Amino acid sequence: MSVRNSLSTLYAKCYQKCSPGLKSILSKSVFTLTDKPSVNHSNHPIGKKFPGEYKGALVITADFELGWGWCYSKGNENPSGMAQRARKNFPVLMNMFEAYRMPVTWATVGHLFLRTCTKRSHTWMHRIPYFESKNLKYDRGDWFDVDPYTDWDRAREWYGPDLIEMILNSRIAHEIGCHTFSHIDFSYTKCPPEVAEDEMKACIDAAKKWGIALKSFVFPAGTYGHFEMLKKYGFTNYRMKLNYDLTYPFVDQHGLIALPSSSSLENNGLGWSADYCIKRYKKYIDKAIQNEVLCHFWFHPSVDEWFLNNVFPHIVRYAAELRDKKLLCIETAGTVAEFVTSAQRGI
Repeated sequence: MSVRNSLSTLYAKCYQKCSPGLKSILSKSVFTLTDKPSVNHSNHPIGKKFPGEYKGALVITADFELGWGWCYSKGNENPSGMAQRARKNFPVLMNMFEAYRMPVTWATVGHLFLRTCTKRSHTWMHRIPYFESKNLKYDRGDWFDVDPYTDWDRAREWYGPDLIEMILNSRIAHEIGCHTFSHIDFSYTKCPPEVAEDEMKACIDAAKKWGIALKSFVFPAGTYGHFEMLKKYGFTNYRMKLNYDLTYPFVDQHGLIALPSSSSLENNGLGWSADYCIKRYKKYIDKAIQNEVLCHFWFHPSVDEWFLNNVFPHIVRYAAELRDKKLLCIETAGTVAEFVTSAQRGI
């Protein structure tokens, strides 16, 4: 294990045992006294790095889940409450992204493409066995017990065709990606291959009815696995927590483009001021430009109101200003992956 990995492991163990106050102090201290956000300098390509004449790049992905992301969460979030908040935030987010011409990759839980379903709709799918992971716990009943088996107008926590339409009808060329069909643990140890494959098939079929070809993938709750399944079903890229916060995208052993998971755009509950949060996120963007690498932010549409109003707009505006100065390329995950793949082939 490298020194960097050893220190990261030690930091994670200490952080877990700290009170919220100490977590805040520890995180701020590490961010100030070390090279955070960390940058991978080893895989820079020769020549043009990003679309256009930009120095660095930014991708923003939304983990678009409504109730599905929270029904087996160990954080005790209320699925209906989180879904309602996401729906309330959606017009605000869409207007903000349009105002700053900010394309976003909406990593969508496949069930949200549906307008309606019945108890027979998902019986063909293999079920994930009972499991417990860092963020999820499923130990009783059937995985689809949470499914109301009705239509989107009666159960808007579990279906999202109206929001899909909002994304597709936007003046901004957003991307719709995949977050599995039902927000399962996608790791090799918890998810059998037949379950992963059925989730892929269900997502692709649901998206196809909207005329959408899924290319970008986000693993639910950081449960990485079944990369070869992504390749088999035509995905080109994924977001993953790497050893570095900022890096140039690279081709993995399966021929997929790996994008870094730089930081979430959300309130971490540590009581940080808006000014400090803004300063911290700006540093990610600045270092991406200085080092000609990619910064990849992500968020949930259920982001809390304080962060949505006091932090998020400042980050989006700052990024847009740097784009307009020809310093920061802002694109979807799919577009960046396509560019990197073409550059690798010398096209």
